[in-house]
Amino acid sequence: MKSHDTYNRYERVLEEFLKSINLIIGFDQLLESFITKTKEMLNVKSVYIILYEPITNRYSGRLAKGEQTAQITEFNFLHTDNLIRWLTVNRCALDVERNLEVLKFLDKQEQELIKKSGTVMVVPLIVVNRLTGMMFLGNKINGTKYDQTDIEFLSTLANYGALAVEYALIYELQEDKLKKLFHADKLTTVGELAAGAAHEIRNPLTSIRSTIQYLQRDLAEEKKILVTSIIEEVDRIDQIIKGLLSFSKSHELQMTKVNLEDILNQSLSLLDAELRKYRITVRKECKLSSPIITGDASQLKQVFLNIFINSIQAMPHGGEISILITDGSKLKKQNIIIVSIRDTGRGIAANDLPKVFQPFFTTKESGTGLGLSISYGIVSKHGGTIEMESLTSADDHGTTLHVKLPINAAYPATRHE
Repeated sequence: MKSHDTYNRYERVLEEFLKSINLIIGFDQLLESFITKTKEMLNVKSVYIILYEPITNRYSGRLAKGEQTAQITEFNFLHTDNLIRWLTVNRCALDVERNLEVLKFLDKQEQELIKKSGTVMVVPLIVVNRLTGMMFLGNKINGTKYDQTDIEFLSTLANYGALAVEYALIYELQEDKLKKLFHADKLTTVGELAAGAAHEIRNPLTSIRSTIQYLQRDLAEEKKILVTSIIEEVDRIDQIIKGLLSFSKSHELQMTKVNLEDILNQSLSLLDAELRKYRITVRKECKLSSPIITGDASQLKQVFLNIFINSIQAMPHGGEISILITDGSKLKKQNIIIVSIRDTGRGIAANDLPKVFQPFFTTKESGTGLGLSISYGIVSKHGGTIEMESLTSADDHGTTLHVKLPINAAYPATRHE
């Protein structure tokens, strides 16, 4: 039997955990605290946390501590699997070594996973009568067995932890939705302003350009160079206005079957001269036999052109662009294709990363700050997402953009099969 000190220790841990919940906002941080506390208190060799994912309708491994953490990817269950059915009905911890009849009830694949991972205890995570996940625990490091006090502690900790994780996940999802809505609202506002101002600006701009070209004929050669520079700046203003107008025009996507590898190759071929000029090599790897989605080829080409141009401008002294095409299996999302584009440029500061998709934000002296905003809008219209990560240290620097596109975009657009 456990001593009175052990009971008190468990009570203190639960009290500390409940207090810490109020201080933790991030879902990943909370999950890390939950699993670390469990492992330390019970002194176990390994802990795996498996959570239900509504999008895939599966229970998938999310985090592991201890031995053989790489096996977390092997924890993948359907609602119909025997272990899930048993935990849903019984709503109590499964002591694998003491419940051999239950172990025999599990299918062969489940039995092999339990044996391979060294699991001796499975604890359900239940919220409002729903099985939202489970913990798989290994043997204790000191060799002792789990007793009734341990199981009671685990069950109580699991109840509190499951509720906290559920709320943290909901908070994270809502925060992500709010960010996307806020960004979409900003793009709409920019579009409305652009539509109203573009006509008033472009008319006099055309007049200015024509007048300067006319006057240029009567100027001395040394002054014609200055006039040429003025015309180039006028053209640059016109390009900015065109970029702004792309926010205001709700172009209907011309949806067809699109091979993303072909789109990438076409985009790179258009920039071949620039790539050679700045001594930039390109490495491309496609891990899919057929990276085909339903999308608008011309608009997707614009997305990748914008990304490649940014990468080229970030490497004025040469470098490398790496392209990787994969599916979403590692993210437990089977219905998406991911195009990851990495450059070896100087990188973007951490405090600038949240602003990179905002209209007019740029880290370049002559940039308009519209390329990535336009790309963001195009990818969003396809039902996808675009994310950036960047490193700026001397030893490891560069920027990676992950363009995630659904294989079958659900967009009410004209389709041409």
